[in-house]
Amino acid sequence: MLQVAETIRRRCIVDKVSKVRAWIEYISKQRGELDGYAICPYAFSASVHIEERALRRVTLSSLPEKDVIIYILEDDISECALMQRTAEINMSQSVWFALEDHMDETTHIGGLQSNFGKGNLLLIQKRDKLDKAREQLHKTNYYKHWSPSLYRRIVHGK
Repeated sequence: MLQVAETIRRRCIVDKVSKVRAWIEYISKQRGELDGYAICPYAFSASVHIEERALRRVTLSSLPEKDVIIYILEDDISECALMQRTAEINMSQSVWFALEDHMDETTHIGGLQSNFGKGNLLLIQKRDKLDKAREQLHKTNYYKHWSPSLYRRIVHGK
């Protein structure tokens, strides 16, 4: 019976990872609604590591050498707990930047859903690379498609 449970668990993890990969494809597509920009313009070229991990087990030690690390978290985490852990990570050091994506908080850019929505994610990437990408995007009209509240939360962490 244990083998059956483990097989089901592996299939579930694979299904979640494939759903995250499909979401990355979705946010990478150029959109007419966004003046030809993708929801996330750099997602298509980023190297990504995806794994399932309990929020309490997320650490910044021994991270894979990838542009973005995406942790698929438990479904029963509250928005508050996820936001608190994200803030702790971001305040504890200056090398990495964490961004939460809670399944119950739908976000939109230019009318298009931008969050994953099928589970809770924690995305981690190098702060300096993210800042450079944002700097480049600020030279364009990309951010005009963002609501002021989403912009403050994502770009300024407020």
